[in-house]
Amino acid sequence: MSKQPVVAAAIVDFSGGEPRLLAASRAYPEHLRGRFELPGGKIEPHEQAAGALMREIREELGCVINLGRPVLSDFEDGAWPILGGRKMYVWLAEAVEVPKATENHLELRWITRDEIHDLDWLEPDIPIVEAAFDLLYDSRS
Repeated sequence: MSKQPVVAAAIVDFSGGEPRLLAASRAYPEHLRGRFELPGGKIEPHEQAAGALMREIREELGCVINLGRPVLSDFEDGAWPILGGRKMYVWLAEAVEVPKATENHLELRWITRDEIHDLDWLEPDIPIVEAAFDLLYDSRS
């Protein structure tokens, strides 16, 4: 049986002129506590990926998002390999309401492209965040 796929949002803010992405510091499990990731979660068996992402963001950040373009990997289905042998589907998104840290995350931080490597990310998320910024900057030129 394959592992449950997951979804994540590269939530974008343009209010300061330069695009910023939302980084979320994990509250659990203990061995990942304090490490940063893109917010999201597991796709339930009855869900489509986009619907699962909207639900997860509502549960984890207490906000609604509008989905944008997918952030695709070079793999066949566009999913990204992540921890635990799982695969993750990622979209650019904009928050309709202000995201809030809940029990799932210790803190939320808006970062610019230059600040990616200032945070202690889960390693698989780094190329995803870089690809998301590449999409944002390519679409602005």
